[in-house]
Amino acid sequence: MYTQCDAFSNSILIASYHAGDPAASGRGIEDLDKEEILNESKKDPLQTKTQAQSFETEKNGIVYVIEPLYDYELSGLIVSYHHSSSLFDYYHEKWEDYLNIKDICVIWDENIETGIYEKMKFKNKSYSCWTEFKLDTTQEDWTKFKNENLSNNHLLSNNKEMDKKILDAKKGDQIYLKGYLANYSIKDGTFSRKSSTTRTDTVMGACETIFVEDFRVLKEANTNWRHIHEISKYLLVGSFIILIISFFKNS
Repeated sequence: MYTQCDAFSNSILIASYHAGDPAASGRGIEDLDKEEILNESKKDPLQTKTQAQSFETEKNGIVYVIEPLYDYELSGLIVSYHHSSSLFDYYHEKWEDYLNIKDICVIWDENIETGIYEKMKFKNKSYSCWTEFKLDTTQEDWTKFKNENLSNNHLLSNNKEMDKKILDAKKGDQIYLKGYLANYSIKDGTFSRKSSTTRTDTVMGACETIFVEDFRVLKEANTNWRHIHEISKYLLVGSFIILIISFFKNS
């Protein structure tokens, strides 16, 4: 089964996939114990009427028009994500959509309380969040998964500090964000995108597009693995430098 927000129609579909999430190091999301989940991550999103007016913002020389629909707060568990600048994502560059820097697939409430995520795998692609039940699951397990307790969120940001916070968040992290559910477009009319305003929709416009005003990681996952990964990167770079120096010394 997958949840997909298509770049043109922003629709949601259901199918299957057979791949893991290569983005995360260490344990998979299915190995995260329920006792590690914060109460804040189990809450339903909060959507309220907004007083915000439409505004313009510029990024990479492109002027975007933001149309806030609702004030929005979301807490939950990141089960998958996609960086818009990733190697195989040519859509954002093609449409000059530099505002949508990352998508995060998030679960909350019953999808956490029942522990059904432990029997599932999740993966993001461009504009989509894919979910798969493990082979040993039953029909009873399938009924525990609630589509209304999962959302694929297109995150918009035009603030370098905010960009970093969003881009640093990883699979398994428990997060809180606040901003606007918003439609947005390029001012000259070459690109536009709408947001879902309900968690219960399943076709045509089922993904949330959020202009982010606040973003926090409430609890990191796989902390030890991340430290090892960071150290290994520095060791790799150091070893490469030493190899280059040795090559020129001996030549």
